[in-house]
Amino acid sequence: MADVPLSNYLVYSSEAKEGVGRAVYIDPSLIATFTECVDPTCEVGRNVAVQIQQQLSSTAGGVKSGQSIGDAAEFYSDIGSIDQRCVRVFYRILQAECSENSRGPGVYIHDIKRFQNNSAGNGTGLFRMNHEAGRWMAREEPQGSLSTNILRMGSQVTSSGLIKLAELADELLEASSQSTYKTDFNLYHCPLAVVNNGEEYDTPEKRFKILSPDDLAEVFTKTVNINRWDSNSVAQDSYTVYCYGDASKLLQGALERLGKAGNVSLSNFTFEVIAPHSPYSQLEKLVKNLKGKANLNTSWTTAASGVYQRFDIDSTSEDSIAAFKKYGELKKNKTNISFSELWRGLGGVLALN
Repeated sequence: MADVPLSNYLVYSSEAKEGVGRAVYIDPSLIATFTECVDPTCEVGRNVAVQIQQQLSSTAGGVKSGQSIGDAAEFYSDIGSIDQRCVRVFYRILQAECSENSRGPGVYIHDIKRFQNNSAGNGTGLFRMNHEAGRWMAREEPQGSLSTNILRMGSQVTSSGLIKLAELADELLEASSQSTYKTDFNLYHCPLAVVNNGEEYDTPEKRFKILSPDDLAEVFTKTVNINRWDSNSVAQDSYTVYCYGDASKLLQGALERLGKAGNVSLSNFTFEVIAPHSPYSQLEKLVKNLKGKANLNTSWTTAASGVYQRFDIDSTSEDSIAAFKKYGELKKNKTNISFSELWRGLGGVLALN
């Protein structure tokens, strides 16, 4: 969905008590993101959904919140249990005297990201993977640019948390139907647990290295600008980027930044987008604006990706038309519908199983 002005945000919970704590609002276009990250169809998810209202109405912007260094109204809070389900909620706090066009003072949720346990201490960012003695080995790329013509972006988890990079390499290759592939490639390990929204935050605890869309944009920029006249140059004639699952969110942010900068062409890049956890049409448009090529690779899919594609405003599929029709009917039938009521009303449209 398109960007939503603060004045069109919805009350987060129909059970919020008037006059108790801050009012909490949420961007309605987060309906698919909320389903993926919180999923109140299970007990753990319901608990997190309730905690979001309770915690933000009472302690948003408090000592346990991360605050943007560049914008005093921007914060995030971590809600839930890292051993079960934990989300990082990004929001804006408006005071009574604020001049922004909004629904009044309160907390405005504009993004949600899912945390995963990183007990294995996996590194994040850019690596080069090579296959030795029957398994994948990872080493960091010190130059911050691609040294091969293949980049794979993603992360995966099990019940124990984020999997090790050697295992991740095998999982990603299988997802793109390339399980016999043994040639070196670059890996951008980007669990959304360690991705912020392009802001620099003063965090209450330095739990992880924090990735940003700017970091990935810098990888593309450095790669495009590799000195091809250098005798030791690792510049390639063309590059293929495989983007898996929720890594699409980071890729979208990086492409948006490159588009705004206007100084980089990705004409020698092809993006194979696999089970994106964001509307594919948005990624495709951004890639084409940078002169690159994009392809929706159907070798692997996820239920969450299906929800995002159903809520792709530019899609003409029957599923999307039906989803937006249901969405519109719910909002029309109840003018002041809350986000929680809207989510419940959409029911099977948001099913993850």
